[in-house]
Amino acid sequence: MKKFFAGMLVLLFALIVIRPDNAEAAPSTQVNGSTGKVEVFVSNSDKGFFKLEVKNGSQVRHYDLFKGENHFNLIYGNGTYTLTTFQSSDGKRYKRVSTVQSRVILKHSTTPYLHSTQNVMIDKETSQLAKSLSHSSYSTSQQTLVTSRHINRSIAYDYKKITKLSSSYLPNNANTLKMKRGICYDFASLNAALLRSQGIPTRLVMGYAKGVDGYHAWNEVYVNKKWMVIDVTRDVTEKKATQFRKSSDYRASLYY
Repeated sequence: MKKFFAGMLVLLFALIVIRPDNAEAAPSTQVNGSTGKVEVFVSNSDKGFFKLEVKNGSQVRHYDLFKGENHFNLIYGNGTYTLTTFQSSDGKRYKRVSTVQSRVILKHSTTPYLHSTQNVMIDKETSQLAKSLSHSSYSTSQQTLVTSRHINRSIAYDYKKITKLSSSYLPNNANTLKMKRGICYDFASLNAALLRSQGIPTRLVMGYAKGVDGYHAWNEVYVNKKWMVIDVTRDVTEKKATQFRKSSDYRASLYY
């Protein structure tokens, strides 16, 4: 929460200078048009800094790219997406190195919120825990609460961590489980990863909440054909049992 997330509202791409495509080597991009899943692979031989622009009509989002596999979800519904990769030698001035267009027709509007992404990483530890918490006899509502309450009981809020992070921070769910501490971004990422592993569409949401000082992160879970709010961070800090919260108390700025 607080000042760290203020930087998340600033466009990450403010310093880019777009130039024409060239023949330089560039990260490879693959799009699954039915699930809304995107994979961008940056090899160790790809030099410099990279960013990805995802655009559908007037809606656009920018992401940092790192060495290895980078996973994202297409959250702007159906349509023709343009995915552009940019490269920089100094992290300030960027040039366009590749562009991919893909027609997206999702199986369901919720499918982009079922897979692993850059900031909702479903790793080995997360998958194992999700499996141990899963009960086939439970309804989606029951399973959501059982999973979220486990986080409530096992992870503490880290009041010092929020003052030490950069604006490019991404949660590491395996580390959160190991350290048993985290900030709101960590809580929302871990809960989304656990629920997605169980086949429950879950958003990581950033924005503002009634009663919370500054920028905040929480979850929206698709239950009974509607998105419902879960806020494990506040459950922990307010020492409350996890329940669904009033959507009207939350104002979303970004979905992941």
